[in-house]
Amino acid sequence: MPRRRGFKGIVKNLAELLSGRNNDYLGYWAVGQLFLLAQEHGVDTISLDLINYRGDISSPLLADMCQSMKSEMNRMLNAHKLPNEWIKSVSAKFSFNQEYQEKYHYWRSSLGKPYLVQVEIETDLGYVNKATQGGNVKPHDPSKEQRRGGL
Repeated sequence: MPRRRGFKGIVKNLAELLSGRNNDYLGYWAVGQLFLLAQEHGVDTISLDLINYRGDISSPLLADMCQSMKSEMNRMLNAHKLPNEWIKSVSAKFSFNQEYQEKYHYWRSSLGKPYLVQVEIETDLGYVNKATQGGNVKPHDPSKEQRRGGL
């Protein structure tokens, strides 16, 4: 029988997935693309609403990314047999140009600037589950990156 405490693991796994190198969009790392988008709009954070497929800045890229991220979350929910009706909101906040934190930013600036991903899932009963992950990121540059195969 599914229980709402399963969201604690889902939020942690989702934060790890969104921060990880396997989080790609159109064959390139999604976090690098978000960092470039943040630089283009002159902001340090991008917040995404995964339920309504929206971001806090205007870009068609964000709606598609949200849909991709939500499908990964739905895959996790199905694996745990948790119904979508138990979810009130899901948000992911990508914060760039963060202070160095050894827990998240392993190799300092050799791989770019520090970033954090904060994921929140609020249930229909009002419980909020949170998780944070991070790493280092450089802005997306197709001339320096190899596109992921299988597209």
